[in-house]
Amino acid sequence: MKPPDNVETLVVLQPIGVDTDSDDRDGLLVMANGLLVGVLVRLDTPGHEQLRGWFLEAGFGRLAGPRAPTFDTPEAAARWLRQRLKR
Repeated sequence: MKPPDNVETLVVLQPIGVDTDSDDRDGLLVMANGLLVGVLVRLDTPGHEQLRGWFLEAGFGRLAGPRAPTFDTPEAAARWLRQRLKR
């Protein structure tokens, strides 16, 4: 059953280390209403001068496949994720 449109999706970000095969290891599990929907990774190594910030490394369900922008903060990522999960 789909939740009513006036109910905000609860997005929780939980810190976790991610083996990305690079020095970018700071990650956040993204959970929406108790379900794992994605993994964010902080891009902070010298190879990412143009792309500093948070990147959606993996998305599941409705977040699988879309090309996400790079976010300045985890809060900005959470806002974008909530919008995507409303659809």
